[in-house]
Amino acid sequence: MDSKDIKPQPKYKRFTIRFLDRSIRFLSASILAFIVFYVLSSSQDFLDSSLFIILNVLMSLCILLIIFTFAAIAVRIFFMIRYKEINIIKFLTDILLLFLSTILAVLFSFLVVVAKGNV
Repeated sequence: MDSKDIKPQPKYKRFTIRFLDRSIRFLSASILAFIVFYVLSSSQDFLDSSLFIILNVLMSLCILLIIFTFAAIAVRIFFMIRYKEINIIKFLTDILLLFLSTILAVLFSFLVVVAKGNV
């Protein structure tokens, strides 16, 4: 029996992929909601401490999104190489989200530094 003939157990594969996909969707929706909340709160003249809290939450969510998308990319690469399963659209979407969340995390950290006056 060749090692390439071994297929993953579907319940573990489905759980891993579903967990990562749903976590990525949740984090993306949360980031979008907090961005809208930040824009609306800055136009409503919220306190600076409230805006810092929102920015710190956004940075944390972006870092979590980076971790989860990196894990999803690694799992997809494993399944593409090992089991010859090709999901190019989901793979490219994960890569795009990885770069977008990295850019947003850098942008939010820059906003925190500029708003505190440390530049």
